[in-house]
Amino acid sequence: MSTELPLVYYNDDKKSFAYPTIHSRWPKIIQGAINDVQTVINENSNLESSGNVIVSQLKALLKSFKDDELVRPFTEEEITNSKEDLKSYNQLLIKHDAIKVKHFNQHITWQNGPWLLLECYLYQYLNNIIIGQGSIEKYWTSFDIFKALKDSTFQQSEFGVLELLNKYYKLSTELNASTKEIGSEEKFLLFKDFIDVSLWGNATDLSLLAGNITLEDIKSLQGDEIRKQNEKNILVNDISSAWEHLKINKHKRIDIVLDNSGFELYSDLILALFLLDFKIVSTIVLHCKTIPWFVSDTRVVDVHTIFSQLKDESFFPQIHQEHPEQIKYLNQRLADVVKDGQLKFDDHEYWTLGDSYWDLSSNPIAKSLYEELLHNSSLIIFKGDLNYRKLTGDLQWDKTTPFKVALQQLASESKLPVLSLRTCKADVVVGLPQGINESLIKLYKEQGNEIGEFWSSSGKWAVISFSDGK
Repeated sequence: MSTELPLVYYNDDKKSFAYPTIHSRWPKIIQGAINDVQTVINENSNLESSGNVIVSQLKALLKSFKDDELVRPFTEEEITNSKEDLKSYNQLLIKHDAIKVKHFNQHITWQNGPWLLLECYLYQYLNNIIIGQGSIEKYWTSFDIFKALKDSTFQQSEFGVLELLNKYYKLSTELNASTKEIGSEEKFLLFKDFIDVSLWGNATDLSLLAGNITLEDIKSLQGDEIRKQNEKNILVNDISSAWEHLKINKHKRIDIVLDNSGFELYSDLILALFLLDFKIVSTIVLHCKTIPWFVSDTRVVDVHTIFSQLKDESFFPQIHQEHPEQIKYLNQRLADVVKDGQLKFDDHEYWTLGDSYWDLSSNPIAKSLYEELLHNSSLIIFKGDLNYRKLTGDLQWDKTTPFKVALQQLASESKLPVLSLRTCKADVVVGLPQGINESLIKLYKEQGNEIGEFWSSSGKWAVISFSDGK
């Protein structure tokens, strides 16, 4: 395997989505966090002193973006207060700084550094700011700076929630009433359908929509009709290969490395129930993040929150009033599969490291996680854009590069079967047929967009990519 790998995407590349990320998206996200902390302070005067420290540090972070400061390593105090895994960030900063100096004669700053690393670093940095005040006020130790945005956006998703609820209820109750055995071909068609539900559920990404989302935005990103219209926009579709692998695998468990909470998590739960109801597998394990991450990524607490929200008649009043039987059925099924151990949740600090997933089989931090997946999982589904970027190293691969090549040792050495469900919201895309990238650049420009290369960041196209781990 070649050691000459492409470079990563950098924040100063104006043809990369990294550029508007550092200049627009990140400042909006930080300003939103400042506003939320200020709201907490206004509602609880006991938190004013510690809250003001957080606000001050967030404002300093905004200024460091604007002034294009050097990105500093985490201090020993921050590593002690947080976790040992922050040491890996400092090692990565040293490694990437040397690469930046070698190729561009520059040291890493916020505005010129490697996009993926600095984006992961940013959310660890934000977490440190919050938990740093936990010793002063215990309230901050469990504070999710993005919770208000997660909750409000999911509440606006009632249209999509209801449509999926009715779809699942109809199929599940028909299955229970049927005396016929469901054939393999029929199961595959349903599998494909629910995978599509989970795929396009990823279109609602709060790190992209933060500050600008409307009810119409959400409605346009959800719904069965929209998914069917978007099927032509799935540029790579390895779903048949994943299904064939699943049918012959000796394990009967699927692991899902989650992405966004809210509507996407809800769509993932519907997928999990389908897989269990139709006995495609006997166990589903949902893998969550350990800290607030990329605005809307799922933590274990978010899974419990969505269970509570689905039961809360005031959260989705129309559903409870007009479809009481369906929502009661869904809540009971979720409770049953959790109680029976068929649906489990886990979190691990490996998912919030700053590098690719290539070293999953060799990283000491991931040892127990890897062994568990290797010996017990029939398929690992990675949801969303960030997971795809980490699967492929977020490198400037030619877009015709095979998926297995972009996975590097994760494909060649780990023996882990990987299925990536990803709506494209960043630069890296691999596995495309010859000429597709060029056609999409041209099409995206014709649609009135200045930079044609940004088709791959628009969320309008998707890939379903599979590697059998052999």
